[in-house]
Amino acid sequence: MNRREVLKLGVSVVVAGLFAKSLEAKDFRKEKPAAWKDKTIKKAVKDLFGTDAMDKSGVEVKAPEIAENGAVVPVTIKSVPADTKVIAVLQDADPESLAMVIPVHPRTVPEDISIRLKLKKSGKVVVVAQTADGKLHYDEKKVKVTMGGCGG
Repeated sequence: MNRREVLKLGVSVVVAGLFAKSLEAKDFRKEKPAAWKDKTIKKAVKDLFGTDAMDKSGVEVKAPEIAENGAVVPVTIKSVPADTKVIAVLQDADPESLAMVIPVHPRTVPEDISIRLKLKKSGKVVVVAQTADGKLHYDEKKVKVTMGGCGG
C-alpha cells in the first residue's frame, strides 16, 4: 500500500464513523412503552408525542377503500413535511392502535413509504408526522376489510 491509499482508507474510515454516529436508532418500545398498549389513536398519539394536538395538513396517506385481505393492507405515505423527525402509523381496527414508528434522519425526506398493515376489521389508518418544531401533522384513510373479498 502506498501513502495515498493509506490516506484514502483513513479518510474513508473517519467519514464512515461520522455517518454511522448520525444514524442512531431509537427503540420506541422501550422509550414509550405505554403508547404500544393504548387502545385508542388519540391516547397513543399523546403517549408517543406528549400531545394530541394535530393539524390535518402536510401529510398524505393512500390506502384502498376496500381491502379484500385484512392480513396485507397496502398503505403508502405519499408526502410529509420537509422537517419531519418521526412518522407514526396508527389504526383503530385492532386492540393496540400504534402499528409503527419511523424515525427520519434530519438530512433526508422520504418521498414514498410503502408498508403493509394487518387489520382485524374495518377501520381507519392514521399517519402522524412530527416536525422539528414539535408540531404534529396527520392524514387518515378509512379502509373497509371484507371477509371473502366480495365487498360485504
